[in-house]
Amino acid sequence: VAAGAEAYLRLAVFVALGVFLSLPQARRLDRGIAVAALGTAVIILVRGLGQAFLGPSFYGWVLLLFEAVLAGGLALAWMEAEVSRHQEERLLGLSLLALGLLLGLEGWQVAGMTLQSLVARLFVLVAALVGGAGSGAAMGAVLGFLPSLTSLTAPALAGLLALVGLTAGAFHSMGKVGVVGGFVLAHLLLSSYFLGAQGANLALKESAVVALLVLLWPAKWIKPVTAVFHREGRQAAAAPPADRIRKLAAALKFLGESLENAGEAGTGSAGAAVRQVARLVCEGCPANKVCWELDGDKITAALKDLLVRKGTAGLVAADLPGWLQGRCGRARELLAALEAQAKKFVPEQAAQGLAPLLARQFRALGNLLEDGLGGGTPAEAPGGEPSLRGEVGYASCARHQDLTCGDSFLAAPLEENRYLLVLSDGMGVGREARRTSHTAVELVKELLAAGFPRELALRLVNTALLLRSPRESFATLDVAVLDLNQGQAEFTKLGACSGFLVRGPRVVTIAPQSLPAGILEDIPLEVTREEIQPGDVLVMVSDGVLEAHRDPKEKDRWVVAALKRATETDPQKLAERLLNQAVALAGGSPVDDMLVAVARLEQAGRC
Repeated sequence: VAAGAEAYLRLAVFVALGVFLSLPQARRLDRGIAVAALGTAVIILVRGLGQAFLGPSFYGWVLLLFEAVLAGGLALAWMEAEVSRHQEERLLGLSLLALGLLLGLEGWQVAGMTLQSLVARLFVLVAALVGGAGSGAAMGAVLGFLPSLTSLTAPALAGLLALVGLTAGAFHSMGKVGVVGGFVLAHLLLSSYFLGAQGANLALKESAVVALLVLLWPAKWIKPVTAVFHREGRQAAAAPPADRIRKLAAALKFLGESLENAGEAGTGSAGAAVRQVARLVCEGCPANKVCWELDGDKITAALKDLLVRKGTAGLVAADLPGWLQGRCGRARELLAALEAQAKKFVPEQAAQGLAPLLARQFRALGNLLEDGLGGGTPAEAPGGEPSLRGEVGYASCARHQDLTCGDSFLAAPLEENRYLLVLSDGMGVGREARRTSHTAVELVKELLAAGFPRELALRLVNTALLLRSPRESFATLDVAVLDLNQGQAEFTKLGACSGFLVRGPRVVTIAPQSLPAGILEDIPLEVTREEIQPGDVLVMVSDGVLEAHRDPKEKDRWVVAALKRATETDPQKLAERLLNQAVALAGGSPVDDMLVAVARLEQAGRC
């Protein structure tokens, strides 16, 4: 009777806690000490009433207070673990919660089996499954001593569960079946030794029920438990602290400001080069004062013009203005000194031109890092399954059969159910063009996949191509980012030719214009947005395909006409068809590398 009354009292405590914590006043309490205190008070109230009606005793009141304080402490530990998700306290909180849960299950039975023992064995088996022999043995040793905390029992169960956890975990490499087999085998071999014949029968029944439950347990339910055992330490070690990210963001922004100031301070380097030439050549010349005092500004302007216009191309006397040739007796030395200064001035000039661009990009990187920390919560991203899916195909050919195609294409999924299509046409033909275009598409993919905004990513790619080689090296970029959730597509073209959106009988030409990447330090970016829906076909081509038609006015028109006539639904076949038509239009000898990429959109879930 006492055991039954105790069970009903615990049930009454659960009900009372649920009622009190669901009240509006309780919901407004801050999670923390107030909630733990409320839980402690409810336990004292309900259990105290039970003590008063069932027969008060000093031991009963002491046990009641101990249980109430323990429950409040467990509540605080659990809430602390819930707040600090990437800290070791979470694992401690989970352990304390499990301890409290098991202590509260004492006396409960199901079909003649002790519920506390069933749950303890389940914890041991799961620990062995996700953590191996060490975790299983540790869990078994701890949980085996639990009955000793509330009643006078022999500690034999601790030895049994520790060895059971060790044996089950030893088969960790064999997966779920191996661990469960080791768990049952250990019970068969050890139960009678530790618990005697009667206890062994009950232990075998309980172990069989737990083993069957774990075997039927879906694998996806094991993953969260595995994360608790393994992920916390790795995440805490791998994730850089927020203050380090803030310091890095501040350093990048300061670096941007310093580059901007340096660029402003260095605008007079051409004048400094001319002054250095005058010091080296004109000092000691009898006509020095006459030249520089009477026509100093005129001479400075002429030498600056030569420095900027000719640079290191090789200066000869004929490059000097006629009036300066007739006046200067040291024209040869003047040109030699000017050419030497030009070799220093040209890289300085390039660096000064890039300084404002790099400054803006460093500031943008700093802002990007700060935005990631802003408010402590990331921006809400669309989740769930996408409403659209894409199928992609492409075909290409080189200008000459013995050359590598200089055009590159890449399709890759991005976060938030977005999809990237990027096509690049490297300058010229062959391997050098291929390297340039391949670098461009890979950089775009890596930057966007890392979370960089599209505009910043494209400007960084432009800077990389600009700095990649002292020789002129550029590439077109045709970038499409498809939002498969919202049904939106954003197109950005840097020097790329027209793209096409086919929807039923209509063909929409997408032709925003901009210079190729790698030519100017600061390129203008124009974005075109279009709605996309199931059945739409996106076509991207390199300029070699459009130039296959000899008439410049027909460059886009012939592709539009070909797309209207096309009956292929497979993207790969459509890409090959367009490429073959382009080669045929060029008379079998393309004037440039050719590449056609096709993406077809369908309703997600359709086969």
